[in-house]
Amino acid sequence: MNFSSKLVENAVNQLSSLPGIGKKSALRLVLHMIKQEKQNINQFGNSFIDLINNINYCSECFSISDNQKCEICSDQKRDKSTICVVEDIRVMMAVESTMQFKGVYHVLGGL
Repeated sequence: MNFSSKLVENAVNQLSSLPGIGKKSALRLVLHMIKQEKQNINQFGNSFIDLINNINYCSECFSISDNQKCEICSDQKRDKSTICVVEDIRVMMAVESTMQFKGVYHVLGGL
């Protein structure tokens, strides 16, 4: 792709490095962002900076967490004797979305 701006090209290259986002989708996103209020884009960028600087892996199950221990492992109502071993955090989120599992997890991809 030919870009009229190095800034646009750099932004497209960064976004297209993410899984599932090709150059065309990245360009659409960049062009959309250019039209947004600068404050909104700053908040968008700051949310990712905050994420990278502050995200943790749970010390018990290896899921992602805002704290050293995730909400699931901290929940006293969870059955700690039942452990669901999952491949990655996406699988854990899928199981959690059913609201049926009342135990805790061990996330292999979190290691």
